[in-house]
Amino acid sequence: MGVARWLISEWCAAWVASAELQEDTVEAALLLASEVVTNAVVHGDGMVQLAVRRVNGASLRVEVSDDGGGMPLIGAQRADAESGRGMAMVEMLSTRWGTDLAVGPLGKTVWFELTDESVRH
Repeated sequence: MGVARWLISEWCAAWVASAELQEDTVEAALLLASEVVTNAVVHGDGMVQLAVRRVNGASLRVEVSDDGGGMPLIGAQRADAESGRGMAMVEMLSTRWGTDLAVGPLGKTVWFELTDESVRH
């Protein structure tokens, strides 16, 4: 997860430096990316790929792909559960998120988008 966090920080540095993106938005992206990458490693299959890009000039989109076929779920967790809250956090903090299935029987990309405004609430 450290490599993913470092890559996102590096990719976003120019946008932060030019005031196109707030540091708080990048921090939120780092947190949520850690959750999604962890899910890909633990529950996915094959190599994990990470992509970061701007969407419509206002949103930051993070995509995490793996060869697994399972879909992320936002489920009710017991209060004493040690895991299982990551996608609920993605749901709560992102502007929007989703899963795109790859062509063929396996593979998916879980993505989320953040805007500076979504992070401030």
